[in-house]
Amino acid sequence: TAFARAYTQSHRRISEIVHFMAWGGGRRPVAPRLRSRCAHLGLAVIWLAVCAAPVADAFGEAPKFLIATSPSTSTIAYVRLPDDRVRTMEGPVMQVLVSTGLQFPQGVAVDDYRQMLYVADPSLGKLVRYKLQASGDTLQVGKMETVASGVEVRAVAVDGLGNVWFTDEPNQRIMRVTAQMIEEGRTTPQTVYDGSALKEVSSPGGIAVDNFFVYWLNKAGGQGSGTLVRALQHPAVDLGGNATSLVAHAPGVHKLADNADKCYGICLALGNAYFSDEFKSLYGVSRAAVARSEEVAITGSFTEPRGCAYDGDSTVYVADKTENAIYGFAANMEGLMPGREMVKAAELQGAFGVTVFTDLGGGS
Repeated sequence: TAFARAYTQSHRRISEIVHFMAWGGGRRPVAPRLRSRCAHLGLAVIWLAVCAAPVADAFGEAPKFLIATSPSTSTIAYVRLPDDRVRTMEGPVMQVLVSTGLQFPQGVAVDDYRQMLYVADPSLGKLVRYKLQASGDTLQVGKMETVASGVEVRAVAVDGLGNVWFTDEPNQRIMRVTAQMIEEGRTTPQTVYDGSALKEVSSPGGIAVDNFFVYWLNKAGGQGSGTLVRALQHPAVDLGGNATSLVAHAPGVHKLADNADKCYGICLALGNAYFSDEFKSLYGVSRAAVARSEEVAITGSFTEPRGCAYDGDSTVYVADKTENAIYGFAANMEGLMPGREMVKAAELQGAFGVTVFTDLGGGS
């Protein structure tokens, strides 16, 4: 078992370390009190290694599913990813996950911990979600639930606390519904950043979040307003419960890139942000960039790249609407490098939004 292997390997390694420390690296022993302390330290390290091993082993083996939207067919599809993912994928056809109730699904995001799938369909006039349930290679959803009402949503993201962020492109707004609001059944969203008061919001498209910041792409005038913008999740204003708030002067709003006027999909992977333009290209830029135009052209081989997603391990997936496919590339590079090889991971008609669901329950 993982427990036994970890204990045996750790005991052997620590025994060698303790022996070296206790005998000073030679034949002559050190003081008995120090030797005793070394032994206790060794046992403590063994215990930590053994306790952590099953958790890491279980997480590493957690099933992962690639999920994507198809606006042209009003459906959402999925495929379980193999352990080696991009290296052996030959572009399998995806299975239908949601076939009814949607009209033009675009953006999609998952909350692994709560096993929720969030869907941005602008034709619905609301943001919706589904409960996810995995069993082996099969993935199913529960009934549709309304998360935010009275909005035209095309892109969505969710943070580790369960707060849901999205863009309302025609109304020029960066919005959210907090985890507490969802729990209480409140569906009137908060406006965090508003284009009527903030020039860096210009027909916002793709959106992503980390522990501190919210990132969005602009689909109009990006070279002036900012192609990719990073802002604080909690600006220095009181949102006042369900009340909306205009942010006229927002400290902490920063343009990470201004290389393209119109962009669609964004995802965060390790220390970088990746984003797609209207035609052909996927770019990467450091999430900590301090100056504009530091982006790197990862590839220009797409036809109409749209959504992108990180699998939490080493691979970024990008949907190509015209090629009816989703491609993947190795994103675990030390520095951003151009000309990355794209490998077909799955096929789906009109692929648009994409995300990766990690079943922390192990498919039970």
